[in-house]
Amino acid sequence: MSPTRSGPLILQGCGRTEMLITYRFRLYPNETQSGVMEETLETCRRLYNAMLADRIENRTGFYEQKRMLVELKRDNKFLEAIHSQVLQDVMLRLDKAYQAFFVGLAKRPRFRRKDRYNSFRYPQLGGFKIIGNRLRLSKIGSVKMKVHRSIEEASKTCTVVRDVDQWYACISVEAEKYNPRPTEAQVLDRPIGVDLGITNLVALSDGTKFPNPRYLPGSIKQIKRLQRNLSGKKRGSNNRMKTKVALGKAWRKVRRQRDDYAHRLSHHLANHYSTIVFEDLHIPSMVKNHSLASAITDASWGQLRQLTAYKAERHGGRVILVEPRGTSQKCSGCGEVVPKELSERVHHCPRCGLVVDRDVNAARNILKAGQELAHVEAEPLLVQRRKRISKFGQ
Repeated sequence: MSPTRSGPLILQGCGRTEMLITYRFRLYPNETQSGVMEETLETCRRLYNAMLADRIENRTGFYEQKRMLVELKRDNKFLEAIHSQVLQDVMLRLDKAYQAFFVGLAKRPRFRRKDRYNSFRYPQLGGFKIIGNRLRLSKIGSVKMKVHRSIEEASKTCTVVRDVDQWYACISVEAEKYNPRPTEAQVLDRPIGVDLGITNLVALSDGTKFPNPRYLPGSIKQIKRLQRNLSGKKRGSNNRMKTKVALGKAWRKVRRQRDDYAHRLSHHLANHYSTIVFEDLHIPSMVKNHSLASAITDASWGQLRQLTAYKAERHGGRVILVEPRGTSQKCSGCGEVVPKELSERVHHCPRCGLVVDRDVNAARNILKAGQELAHVEAEPLLVQRRKRISKFGQ
């Protein structure tokens, strides 16, 4: 498996470049260990909800809640059974949720129900350790792990994730330097414009097209059938739980198909092109169109853009985002605006006579906009910044 969707985080300082990379490994806990991990998740979820309620009612801050945790552990055997740093990380998770809300990156934190809290984290190496093909977790034990690649760097954190009926360990490592072999893109310095769509998932400015695999329609009948069965099952029954797990597996299959295609396509773009230009699409606004919401979600545009960005950076390239307005209507040959309906798939320019696929024409316009933006960023400022004059004489 490749690194997780978050990709590497580049940190610069003191004359060196550090990169945080997260690797994901499959865990195979026994029945006892699986039960302890389930209890750990449930306890963390209840603690998260309790601290959220405390913040709402009493406006308690992060550090005050950390001090409260010491008192809570003395009277709660479930909290006592969990590693202290895992509990502290629950507080940190809630605080980060609030910080993201305050700066406008997320909605207000909400209470988590049982199937909406699926991970807990060991923030330091002392709570976990890799020994051969096993992962030793504090207060849980030594869990069998599928080590499909060696970890040469020092481990920083370990996040245990439940994915329906499977368990994974996401281990973050810190690499001081990353020097990959020169790729074709670095040698040839080839920029490319990328137009994202539904008919063709990707159309490149050089005329290359990648079809949209449309994985959701292939599984939608099974998903709808399981959803109908789930709604008819009695709450709390074993049959309802079995149906719920089957439904989760069906959605997981679709998600993994999307992930695999996005990883392969982003790897191709990062390896073959030095500069990759995307449209800066605001996908949350686009999915408000209920006619296209399912198709846009199934295409996973945002994931493809994110994966391409970190892979291009790791290979010495870059990703540029440009304003999407007018890229489909403007002629890439002469700049003439040629209005077209969404159903028109071929661009015909009455001014210069250019006839080309609509998506390829858009990709060429995207590439031009990206090259202009890169040129502007490289040029020095022509106007010096003047000191602001205040009426108060400051």
